[in-house]
Order: sequence, then C-alpha cells, then structure tokens
Amino acid sequence: MKNILINSTLAFVSASVITTFVHESGHFFSYLSFGANPVLYSNYVYIAEQNIDISIRVVSAMAGPVFSLLQGLIFAFVISKNRNNTMLQLLFLWLSLKGFVNFFGYLMMTPLSTAGDTGVVAELLQISPVYRVLIAVTGFILVITLILRVGKRFADFIPAATEIKQKSKYVYSVMFFPIILGSLINTALAFPAPTWLSVVYPATSAYAIMSSFGAILKTESTHTSKSEIENKIQVPLIILFVMMVIINRLLTLGFSFS
Repeated sequence: MKNILINSTLAFVSASVITTFVHESGHFFSYLSFGANPVLYSNYVYIAEQNIDISIRVVSAMAGPVFSLLQGLIFAFVISKNRNNTMLQLLFLWLSLKGFVNFFGYLMMTPLSTAGDTGVVAELLQISPVYRVLIAVTGFILVITLILRVGKRFADFIPAATEIKQKSKYVYSVMFFPIILGSLINTALAFPAPTWLSVVYPATSAYAIMSSFGAILKTESTHTSKSEIENKIQVPLIILFVMMVIINRLLTLGFSFS
C-alpha cells in the first residue's frame, strides 16, 4: 500500500495548492476587473484601497468561493465521463473534492467567522444571524451529499472482488491517511498566515472527505488489475508536487500587475 499512500498524498497536496491558487485568483481577477490594484499571495489577496464600494467587495469576496465551486463541478464532470484508475484520474478526483469542500466549507463558516469570505459578505450585507446559520446548515448538507457521491470514486483504485478487510486497507491508503499527512503539509504551507482561519482551514477542512469511507467500501470497482498508482510511485506527481510547493512559496512574496 506504500505506493498508493505516497501517490495519493502527492496528488492531495498538489490539488490543495491548486485549489487555493484558483480560489485566490478569483478574488484577484475580480478586484482587477473593477480597476483595483490587488496583490496575490499564497493564501490571500491584499487590497491597499480602503474606499472600495461595498458591491465590489461583495462580488470580489464571493468570486473566490465561486471559482472553487466551478472547479469542483468541472472535475466532477470530467471523472464522471470514465471510470479510469489512472494517476490523472486520482488528481482530478482530489481537485473535484477539494473544490467542493472549499466552497461549501466557506458557507459553513458563515456564522462562525467574519474572516472568511462568506462571513465578510454576511457582515457587509448585514445578513441576520438566523440566515447565516441556515446558510451554514445548507452548506453542510450539500457538501456531505457531494462528498458521498464523488468520493466513492476512490473505489476505482481498488481491484474488483477485493475482500472487505483488504478493501479497508486500500481506502486507508488512497484516501484516509493521505488526508492526514497532506493536511499537515498544507498547514505548514499556510505560513505566513494573515488570519487564524488561514491555518485552521487547511489543517481541518479536508477531514470532511473521510465521511465517504463507507461509500467507498460499498462501491464495486470495474477494474480487475492493480492501478498504476499501486504499481509504482509516479514521477509526474512528484514533479507536480515540487512545482506546487515552489509556486506556493514564491507567492508568499506577493504578485501584482502594478
């Protein structure tokens, strides 16, 4: 199971960095389209202007979560078109799940923190506490529903007719332990952090995906042979992982067009 664990952890961390980059790019390009001068960092966007219209702040704050939702939907569609057990399919699966967790996770944080995007929007629009809670509950229900639906595709990396005890070992290697190890790496990559949420979120958000454990066990694979992520450690995933870490570290310095 060692190869599966390493490959899936590399794919998970890479997908996490990509997801954060896509999310922050939503904020960045939204502000840019309104004529502001944003600075893109690894896990936030800085705006020097203090007199930006509220409507612009609302749209730009929601642009990040919306980009994450689109990412989740696009990659969910891609993996739904086939049932491959390739390295690329695993990466796409993580990208879909991370996109959904990012979007609906922010909805769940709405009544808990004004540091998150939806919390900022709720404050700007003066949404009542009751509606904030309803938004959070809706986010929770939808994210669990999507995780169960999409997450069961991890079963494609388990050879068909595998005994249930051995199948559990596969699930631990392809999903469970990569989330634990990957979340630790993501937490380290979150520094320097502008807010406490920037550390807590990468450390904990992906654990919701573990709710798909039972659904994976109940889903039968269509593949009788071992997947390529089980046969050997994938060099392209190592390269992607290194590239994502480098990009993440470079963005701690900030990027802008001005």
